[in-house]
Order: sequence, then C-alpha cells, then structure tokens
Amino acid sequence: VITDIQHESIVDHLISREVVSVDDGKKIESGKTPQEKNRNLMDMLLRKNEQAFNEFLKALRKDSIYAYLAEQIEKTEVTSTDMATLHKCLK
Repeated sequence: VITDIQHESIVDHLISREVVSVDDGKKIESGKTPQEKNRNLMDMLLRKNEQAFNEFLKALRKDSIYAYLAEQIEKTEVTSTDMATLHKCLK
C-alpha cells in the first residue's frame, strides 16, 4: 500500500467524511516523498477507529485502479498475535 497508492484522493475522501481533519491532511502531506506521505496516512489510520478503516476501503474502491487493494486488505487474515504486536508498536 505504501508504494502503490496516490494518497491525495484518499485523503480528500477521508477529510470529506470527517474521518481525518484538515490538520491531519497537512500532517500526511508533510512527508517528503510519496512513500512517506503514504506511511503518514497508514500510521494515522492505524490510530483511528474502525470507521476510519472502512472509509479508507471505500476510498480505495472509488478508484477502479485501487479496488483490488481493498479486496486484498479485506481478505488478509489478522491474528491475535498480529493485533498484540500492533498495539505494542503504537504505544
């Protein structure tokens, strides 16, 4: 996802759905490269609620180029070990 997406339309969608704020959008844009901007977006989404994740998937599906990514993400199995590791990283 970090290297595959153009974040602008996704961030615009998330702002319009009030999942992220305009200030959050500026933080995402503060990355120097497209990959850094995508990392900022992913990091922000990991810290948000399930609605943010669902809106991210909707934003991916809106663009036929990224619909396959939404499908891949939804099909990815997440174990309790994965979740525990994520929570440790976010602390």
